[in-house]
Amino acid sequence: LLADFRRKYPGVALQLHAGNRSTLVRQLSDNALDLAFMGYPPSELPALAEPFAAHPLGFVAGPDHPLAQLPLVELDELANWPWIAREPGSGTRALMERFFQTLRSPPAIVMEMTSNEAIKQAVMAGMGLSFLSLHTLALERQQGLLKVLPVPDTPIMRRWHVVSQPTRVLSPAAEALRYHVLAEGERFIARYFGETPVTD
Repeated sequence: LLADFRRKYPGVALQLHAGNRSTLVRQLSDNALDLAFMGYPPSELPALAEPFAAHPLGFVAGPDHPLAQLPLVELDELANWPWIAREPGSGTRALMERFFQTLRSPPAIVMEMTSNEAIKQAVMAGMGLSFLSLHTLALERQQGLLKVLPVPDTPIMRRWHVVSQPTRVLSPAAEALRYHVLAEGERFIARYFGETPVTD
């Protein structure tokens, strides 16, 4: 989506900073960002959060994992395996923890990582299960390197948002990027990710 924007506006220079939800909220609060792109908009500060595309999240395993062979995986079965999770402060981690609140014994998190790419590598290596945005898994799913587990009530559907501070006056370039994402985001995701199946 950013590449498409750059083709339309080749004279605009972008600075992209990756961070978890708590980092982005702090940077927005400090007025250090023009725009933030996040799945779970902040309630901690007054912010303009505009949804632009569907955002599915689900449970993933390596293709040889025993749960990946089942036609249905009940939630309590997930607690019996080691987990690789995003760090505290991540919106993905918070959503995973809310999903597991109904369990008497929460799953054992054996490793925390700040990178979805590192988590995918660990899951592919058989180190545990994880909960991730399905938009991060397109290539690995196509190549059969990761499987989305058939857990009831998943994928969990959220929305991607473009977030800004209502008191910050955006530059013409930042306003053009905001408009581009709002106008093209849904179409772009549909084109590159298609309909997200519940399981593989």
